[in-house]
Amino acid sequence: MKIKSIAITSILLGLSIPAIAQELNMHTSMPLSQTDLNGTARFRAMNGAFGAVGGDLSALKINPAGGAFFNNNMASFSMSYVNNNNKANYNGTDRSKNQDALDLSQLGALFVFNSFNPDALMKKFTLSFNYESSNQMRNKVSFQGIDNEISLGDYFLQIANQGGPNGGPIPLDVIKPQSSTTTITDGYLDADYYGGLTGRNAFLGYNARLFSEVNGGGYAYDFLISTPYQQSRSIRTSGGTDIFSGNFAAQLGKRFYIGANLNLHTVDYTVDSNTYQTAIDPVSQKSEEMNFFNSTYTYGTGFSFNLGAIAQITDGLRAGLAYQSPTWYSLTDEMYQGLNTQMVINGATEQFYVQPNVILRTPKYKINTPAKYTASLAYVFDDKGLISIDYALKDYTKTKYKPTAYYTDINSDFKNELQVASELRVGAEYRIQQFSLRGGYRYEQSPYKNVQFVGDLNSFSLGLGYNFGRSRLDLAYTNTAREYKTSIVDMGFNNLYNNATIKTKENWINLTYSVNF
Repeated sequence: MKIKSIAITSILLGLSIPAIAQELNMHTSMPLSQTDLNGTARFRAMNGAFGAVGGDLSALKINPAGGAFFNNNMASFSMSYVNNNNKANYNGTDRSKNQDALDLSQLGALFVFNSFNPDALMKKFTLSFNYESSNQMRNKVSFQGIDNEISLGDYFLQIANQGGPNGGPIPLDVIKPQSSTTTITDGYLDADYYGGLTGRNAFLGYNARLFSEVNGGGYAYDFLISTPYQQSRSIRTSGGTDIFSGNFAAQLGKRFYIGANLNLHTVDYTVDSNTYQTAIDPVSQKSEEMNFFNSTYTYGTGFSFNLGAIAQITDGLRAGLAYQSPTWYSLTDEMYQGLNTQMVINGATEQFYVQPNVILRTPKYKINTPAKYTASLAYVFDDKGLISIDYALKDYTKTKYKPTAYYTDINSDFKNELQVASELRVGAEYRIQQFSLRGGYRYEQSPYKNVQFVGDLNSFSLGLGYNFGRSRLDLAYTNTAREYKTSIVDMGFNNLYNNATIKTKENWINLTYSVNF
């Protein structure tokens, strides 16, 4: 066996290099623009339909005026378990993957300050502090299938031939090591300096011997063509986003409530992608394998605020309006990637391991996610229960990367491809002595004009609570379903491949213990 393993004379793992580590696009913004309806079990059991209800710490992120409905100091602690079931179909082949996660989903406390002046306009005010897991991202997606036309090698060849100046080929001296003593690490960094993402990926393909230069400029394939390609991809995500909120709410007169939140968001998640392909020519018996792997770690912080008001129109009927500001994020990405190939020709094996062993770090970039507007109605049947409905709008075309001069094309895509999406939440609660029975439904419209990227979300929920007097125990089950599409590699332009369809179902169980003090 003949092995041509690329030697690396200097290991730079952990080195920080100012570069654009990944190809930011519309899809990379979605984990920040869309969040779970995580929180207390009572909140989850009614699928978040709390905009005019209040009286729950998680409800304050929908309408912060809801804090003024508390009559006692209280604290709550919530745990969540989620099972993600992902059913994928790629070119007619089905595959299923499950992922479980257990998390602290909510922890907070609220303090009530009553006025003892009967003539005071402000009858009481409340202060609260709350932590929630806003987007738990632990998940595994895997799909495989046969493509009879397009090889993984075509991805690298297209970049090499179209990723250069004016859409032409990338110059050879960008992707070819400068001398026999140039290490893969140094050559990779040179390609990044001169060509960015396209330079790096073309460098990987060239040095893994997937293509070679031709006379007159450009590159030609050195991989198998006109043969079935067995392709697979696995995507594993970990980490997530969290939110820390401080809330002020007040009761003005007998029937009017106002509130505001200040929110600190933390971002810490990793996306690991591995694409694998095998192929064999039945005539020549030449075979090949390709393994392209990428890991992107995203971290940073964000800030947002909420404003809200609730009017008690009658003793039972309430109406609410709320505004959730954009979230202003400041983020950094770190990326690690490599490409391994193996070719067997006439029984001789050649292997090419192009592993730069370097972590690329972006300069800080900013992203503004869209604002959200919510209108709510609720009817409370004395101490017997309630019915609540929320309707919300979010304009995803307002999503924006900054500095805008660097992200003109992406920001243009936001305006052209995304839309104003609506959300409907309906919830109910019925009390039988110390017991409470709850249920809810949520519909969330896709943020994309073309739902081939991400479909609409549908969710239903059930819950049970028991009141011990000074404390309460709540349990909730939520089922959420959504469909989206992805490919064997992420391509920002001229996608070569058929999309895989992923049908995701999330099964949540939330448990909350609350105590008045």
